[in-house]
Amino acid sequence: MKTPPLTFTDGVVTIRKFRRSDRFRMAEIANNEKVAENLRDAFPSPYSVEHAEKFIAMCLRMKPYQVFAIEYGGEYVGNIGLHRNDDVYRKTAELGYFIGEPYWHKGITPRAVNLICDYGFRELGVIKIYSGVFSFNTASQRVLEKCGFEREAVLRNAVIKKGQICDEIRYAKHLETAKETGTGSGATTGRKQWYESLFENYGKKYDSENFTTGTIGECDFLEKELGYDRTKHILDVGCGTGRHAIELTKRGYNVTGIDLSESQLKRAAEKAEAEGLKITFLRHDARNLPFNGEFDVAIMLCEGGFPLMETDEMNFDILRSVKRSLRKPGKFIFTTLNGLFPLYHSVEKFCNDTTDEGNATYHSNTFDLMTFRDHNITEFEDDDGNKKILDCNERYYVPSEITWMLKSLGFRTVDIMGAKLGAYSRADRLTTEDFEMLVVASDKV
Repeated sequence: MKTPPLTFTDGVVTIRKFRRSDRFRMAEIANNEKVAENLRDAFPSPYSVEHAEKFIAMCLRMKPYQVFAIEYGGEYVGNIGLHRNDDVYRKTAELGYFIGEPYWHKGITPRAVNLICDYGFRELGVIKIYSGVFSFNTASQRVLEKCGFEREAVLRNAVIKKGQICDEIRYAKHLETAKETGTGSGATTGRKQWYESLFENYGKKYDSENFTTGTIGECDFLEKELGYDRTKHILDVGCGTGRHAIELTKRGYNVTGIDLSESQLKRAAEKAEAEGLKITFLRHDARNLPFNGEFDVAIMLCEGGFPLMETDEMNFDILRSVKRSLRKPGKFIFTTLNGLFPLYHSVEKFCNDTTDEGNATYHSNTFDLMTFRDHNITEFEDDDGNKKILDCNERYYVPSEITWMLKSLGFRTVDIMGAKLGAYSRADRLTTEDFEMLVVASDKV
């Protein structure tokens, strides 16, 4: 049986396996009477680090995995889980959750509920998810109603909490209802992320974008970094329509291109065939590349996946996967968004700008100073002229973050420069005027 992934996100909220390090934050959040009063008495109050440690250890032993950490803005903020029943009730599961008081009224809990319901219906095989809510907990009732749960019953005088008798309101969501409404049924495993939708049927128009005009100059820089050694095997991560892979192959290099988009890969293969070039183009998720020490150099230009992922962990997974794909001594050359740019140019001005760039328009920006993520609405037309509107978000990084991540993976030198379209150069010191930064990481000192 295929093991399901244990990290799910909607781009804003993530549910994931617990980490032992979560115990300190869990104890801090859970040690709150306002949290405990909405939970059963089995929930310890006061709540200690020892309680958290035992709970996490228990959850990590579960098979199948059923209880997750809720993450928002890269931070642990609470717990959510499904408790699958047995015997004749084995196709049902009880939902439970809590988040820390500082994170109430931010829309986090409904997102987490939809994610866990999707997991339950798709991976645990349940057909009904229910939750019992104390009658005085109106906030939780609103959460469940927002997520498509229906009030099925009122259990009169069923609960004694803090010496007071109250009703329990029983809410439930059924698999068939979830399929009809699209809430909590396929949201994480079936729904495309914004970057998947962006590059779907978007090959020809992609090649007409302004940023694709710098291919020749960028390959000139790559050749210099390669020492003009045409024996080196190059991995092009997020190759898109293959513009760098094709140009480097023309110059005599052996290139393998990988991308997540079937549409972009198809366009790349067609272009290579038209040029009479034999290039291997493969569909892979950059977070989990199937290579182990097979390449001398990896390139990842024009963001190429990084930093488009939904969480920092996913972005880091790309770097780690690329590192694993390189033999020693290996070199990794990529571009990414420069976090110094929006800070220097004022976040307010950055967010208020509406940018027209080639085929796309970007507006309604919000820049989160806690996560360094730019959220924006992107409007564009695909190759067939269909208009699309996507809610996108990208992670900006500062140089120290990039350096730390790469060195933690074993790269010994990390050089960061400004990335000028079609004119990459080691002589270009990174400044606050550079929208992108150019990174060259190597195993060599």
